[in-house]
Amino acid sequence: MGGFTCTGSLSSNYDGKGRTYAVPSSHASIIAIGDVVTETGTADANGEAQVDVATASTIVTGVVVGIKPDFSTEALSDIKIPASTAGTVIVNVDPNAEYEVDVSNGPLVLADVGLNANLVATAATTSGGLTTSNMTLNATGVATTATLQFRIVKLLTNAAGVLGGRALVRVNKSINNTGGTGI
Repeated sequence: MGGFTCTGSLSSNYDGKGRTYAVPSSHASIIAIGDVVTETGTADANGEAQVDVATASTIVTGVVVGIKPDFSTEALSDIKIPASTAGTVIVNVDPNAEYEVDVSNGPLVLADVGLNANLVATAATTSGGLTTSNMTLNATGVATTATLQFRIVKLLTNAAGVLGGRALVRVNKSINNTGGTGI
């Protein structure tokens, strides 16, 4: 599994912090578990807020932790929402959740801990019936800037053994923080 993987929360257990969102058929890429999403500012016919894949610098609603299956296709092993297809996702909206994520354009260095960074919004891919989020954290442009999407909490070692090739992060620029600006 790629993308952002929730490992816990500063506000104790993150169980129950998932919120259901609609995905409009107008979205342009596959949505997978581990993808970062942002609210679109509109709702579906049932009044459910809609989300789409976040891009670098957009405000973060949360990370997809579940996808409601499309029983009409009976492809229950293929967990994704294809491009141009409406669907429903479950999003971890806990602003204190912490995520492990691979780092692009890096590695990060020790001095980057405590700084902020944006994501690299590479579209999810499907291979052999398995869909993988390809979103990563961008080591380029790491700064104290408050508008960057994620706070770097800790450097982690990636599969190649490189410290800073993965990171533990928390959402920095979230729609779910008290006093957040509306969409």
